[in-house]
Amino acid sequence: MNIQNLANKYQLNETEKNILLFIEQHAKSIKELGIRGVAKQCYTSPATIVNLAKKMHFSGYSELVFKIKENALSENDSDLPEETALPVYQKLADSYLTEFEQVLNDYRDKTIMILGSGFSQIIANYINESLILNGFRSITNSHLELIREEYAGKVLLVVVTESGETSRLKELVRQSHENGVEVLSFVGNENSGIAHYSRLSVATHDDVQFSSAPYEPHLFYGSVLLVFELLLSAYLKRSIS
Repeated sequence: MNIQNLANKYQLNETEKNILLFIEQHAKSIKELGIRGVAKQCYTSPATIVNLAKKMHFSGYSELVFKIKENALSENDSDLPEETALPVYQKLADSYLTEFEQVLNDYRDKTIMILGSGFSQIIANYINESLILNGFRSITNSHLELIREEYAGKVLLVVVTESGETSRLKELVRQSHENGVEVLSFVGNENSGIAHYSRLSVATHDDVQFSSAPYEPHLFYGSVLLVFELLLSAYLKRSIS
């Protein structure tokens, strides 16, 4: 886990960085310690640890510990046999298919606006072209008037973002949510702010912010393409039949 990267992203102080480091170093015995034991060892309070978890967009202490332990296992258990890629993504797509179909059915003949930034914009463009070729009214230009209250139920906002915390996109999604304009998001982090404001958030669990490797591959973009193609294919097959 690259604690300095996390500290920069979430503006963590020294106490908060020490808490993360302690949890990582004692991942195997952390369950026995509990939040009070961790607080005692880090010379802080349980409330500070809970606030740290919230600051990092987790529901609480337990989820923070789970994420850190999950990351430690994925980095240490490199000898475990790997599953082939497609069945993994098929299973992920299947878990979202029912809700995805409902969203597309609701906006089949309405406007879909797709947004992303950086590399995510490339994925947004791909999704846009795919939807257009299959008869949807889709655009990738950022027409901010389309997230006003009068467009609720008439426009679907689709957002692609690995962290789910990109400030400009998050603000647009928040405004859309407040105005009743529904959001479909593709994110790497299911606990992100953008996921929270979405009617449906498809999480690929590819956010690499917890990795300690300096050149960790960003699998998010490829994962979104695979999951989107599987979802769209299943939707089109069912709608035709």
